[in-house]
Amino acid sequence: MKTAMQEHKPRPPGLYNIVLNRLKNLERSNNSSIIRFPKVFEKICVSLQVNKKQAWMLLFELRDSGMIEIVRNNGIRILNKTQDS
Repeated sequence: MKTAMQEHKPRPPGLYNIVLNRLKNLERSNNSSIIRFPKVFEKICVSLQVNKKQAWMLLFELRDSGMIEIVRNNGIRILNKTQDS
């Protein structure tokens, strides 16, 4: 039996690239390699008009694909810096 978290609508193919590019823009303006969660959620939720739960799902998908690292109680770190789309 599938849970509500497992049943999500298919996303447009470029959605993860859009999210990653917007996070890279935050990283450029940040002095640290870690982007704090408040900035991450502000950027994702406002620009894509998603709620925090959906933003977490996007972050977990990016983490599972090896594009970001989630730093516990802190923020995220972008891992794949060679792809600038």
